Amino acid sequence: MAHEILTISGIRFNPFQASYSDIQIVDIAHALSLMTRANGHIRTFYSIAQHSVNCCLEARARACSQRVQLACLLHDASESYLSDLTRPVKKQLGGYVVVEAALQGLIYAKFGLSDLSGQEKAQIRAIDDALLHHEFMALRGIQFFAKPPVVERDHDFSQRDFSSVEMEFLDLFSDLEHVRPAWQVVGVDGCRTGWVSVCLTDRLADVSWSQSIAEVWARGQSSDLLLLDMPIGLPSGPADCRPEPEARLLLPGRTATLFSVPCRQATHANDYAAANAVNRDILGRGLSRQSYALCAAIREVDDFLEVLPQARGKIWESHPELCFAYLKGQGRSFTPLASKHTASGQQERIDLLLACEPRTQDVLAQAKANPHLNRLTTDVLDALALAVCAKLGLHQGFRSIPEYPTQDVKGLWMSIRVPQIIHDEFTQYS
Repeated sequence: MAHEILTISGIRFNPFQASYSDIQIVDIAHALSLMTRANGHIRTFYSIAQHSVNCCLEARARACSQRVQLACLLHDASESYLSDLTRPVKKQLGGYVVVEAALQGLIYAKFGLSDLSGQEKAQIRAIDDALLHHEFMALRGIQFFAKPPVVERDHDFSQRDFSSVEMEFLDLFSDLEHVRPAWQVVGVDGCRTGWVSVCLTDRLADVSWSQSIAEVWARGQSSDLLLLDMPIGLPSGPADCRPEPEARLLLPGRTATLFSVPCRQATHANDYAAANAVNRDILGRGLSRQSYALCAAIREVDDFLEVLPQARGKIWESHPELCFAYLKGQGRSFTPLASKHTASGQQERIDLLLACEPRTQDVLAQAKANPHLNRLTTDVLDALALAVCAKLGLHQGFRSIPEYPTQDVKGLWMSIRVPQIIHDEFTQYS
């Protein structure tokens, strides 16, 4: 945590290496509602969030565009991650100004404001200065500018409960709904150090690393869908039907990529010998070392979905090799690829992704620049394949493997999701 802060939503945030997925409006609203203006040198508590709300309302009173209203609401959002510095200090800390500008630019881009015009920026500055003057008059009795700027409405400078300001901030953001992405999907792949997520929207492509599945959710919960390469729904006895046997029919020659899922009881065993014995006793078969190596991650997902049932409707199980086979078959069949652990297999995957997601190289470049991800290229490609298929499925529908899945004892569906086959002549597995 030496290079990161932990946001209220649970995201480990590095201000120098932030990604779009790290930026969450709930974190911004909460932090700014607890930060005071003027470093506390005012008579009562008055937060940066309250200032931002007033700027947004002033923009609305001036009949500014909704883009300008949103920009006014977010114009100090970087301070939620960097803290606020007084103007004299900022002038002496050139490095801070550079970091602040980069982070503010990332926030604007996340919410569709990367192309603010000179005129729009001038409107935002004028509103910010006007509120600054009237805040100092109300809270210190000081006239900041010799000629008081005109404001178009009366503003509330009273001391308010921070939670009410936080909610008003979020409500105003919600009112500006049109600036949100038209769609947003996430592909998630488990890796040896945590979780790799690729987020795609109609305007952004982003890759991030998370330490836990809870952090993955914190970054992606506003998405339409998250496709996850990890078993969801675990067998508790031999009668429970997992999708792997049917899914293997779609990957001739590559069936080993779909490993046998351990029973839920085995994921709680203390070591491999115990897990193997439990799995053999309950399911009638032993447990491979590969399956056991994933037990901790499987249990983490299983526990998370039990604690947070609302995530069940958005987090679906899928499989990268099935996704790549779908892409190679151009949505008309499943055509398995060579191993991803060869140079040719990796290049084939990149070529397939480039054909349907032009931002693939941007995602790979982001991963290369991230110390958590720069040695996880195959995991990044797997997560991107899941995200691409989530996008395709979101627009053309999904199929379930098996077609009629069953639920485990926790009520989790044991189903692998992939996009629908789009060619009527392909009927063998459709």
